[in-house]
Amino acid sequence: MKKELILKIAVLVSVLAMFVVNILANALPINGLTTAEVSNSLAIYFVPAGYVFSIWGVIYLGIIIYLISMFTRFTKDDMAIAPYVIASSLANTAWIFMWHYQLINYSVILMLVILASLIIIALKLNKPEVSLVKKTPFNIYLGWISVASIANIAGALYVANWSGWGIAPEVWSAIMIVIAAGLAIFTLIKRNLAYTLVILWALIGIVVKFQGVSDIVTITGIFAMVAILLFMGYKLFKKSNS
Repeated sequence: MKKELILKIAVLVSVLAMFVVNILANALPINGLTTAEVSNSLAIYFVPAGYVFSIWGVIYLGIIIYLISMFTRFTKDDMAIAPYVIASSLANTAWIFMWHYQLINYSVILMLVILASLIIIALKLNKPEVSLVKKTPFNIYLGWISVASIANIAGALYVANWSGWGIAPEVWSAIMIVIAAGLAIFTLIKRNLAYTLVILWALIGIVVKFQGVSDIVTITGIFAMVAILLFMGYKLFKKSNS
């Protein structure tokens, strides 16, 4: 019981620290820059329109619901993921400072820690016997961090003045969109609808932002969204006829 209580408190404190720092990041803002202003300073084509970042409200709400479920009914699954919830929360907190102080290369390391932690959490929770209340918040979070990781790496390469092997930034963005769509379809095969919907949400935001700016990004984004929706339709049709 003592170990259980310690884990609960550690998870709660780490998550609250993440919430507070993320709020202060834009309320102060940290280093005089909002998170969006740092993003907009990087000329990359894989950052969605500003409204898309409202997904953080859904992520925070989901994590709060998870915390309530953890405190009311602590299971062996909660025990298994606790270290990774703490790791992802602390890495997210540290990432904010790296990002706002424009240490983009270092921020990638922390972003990958968040991504790895959430992948492990998803692998541990995505089982039929685990309730949606426990696993859905982390699937949504993982979906968004998958997109953010691609954008973060692209930002670091931009800061490093990477030539892209002579390939235009818009083409690289189109490639990244295809990769993101592939992830969405793969996870849909694994019956992770929440993850797929987050990727779709991000791709819509990319198309909205770069419509009229880059034809290749817009067209690739539209085809990617259609592919995801068609596969979703196929899965629903197959399920209804099984």
